[in-house]
Amino acid sequence: MRPALRCLVWELDNTLWDGVVCDATSTVPRPEAVRALQLLSDRGIWHAVASRSDRELTLDKLYRHGLYEMFSAIEIGWGRKSSSLVRIATTLGLTLETIGFLDAEPIERAEVQRALPRVRCYAARNIAALPALPDFGPVLRTGPNPTPPLGFARVPAL
Repeated sequence: MRPALRCLVWELDNTLWDGVVCDATSTVPRPEAVRALQLLSDRGIWHAVASRSDRELTLDKLYRHGLYEMFSAIEIGWGRKSSSLVRIATTLGLTLETIGFLDAEPIERAEVQRALPRVRCYAARNIAALPALPDFGPVLRTGPNPTPPLGFARVPAL
């Protein structure tokens, strides 16, 4: 039996919003994506970003739409997504078995699946159904509720 997911890592372009930030084709966040983000957060699942894009433009878009604080770790750059996921897992103190990856591009999901077979990958077209999947049940914690990594200080991305 696989452990419950603790963190969903998002590619933002064509996933959280339609279009690509650095091409100036992105639009407002997709309502079904924001609903999934909020519902999964309410269940105790953390969110992170692994996006291949321009860092400043992407961060600006997250700030403008009030979504920046929803993410516990942010990796934006031009490297491999699998490398970003490893850094995110290390930053958050999670094992790869507890990480999910959401992306619209099949080639990106395939790269992550090949390099990190323990990470569960999901297609962005299924975003509205994610909260209904067994992988996304409430996170059961023992002891006091920890402050998420962004609670007081930002964890800098490399």
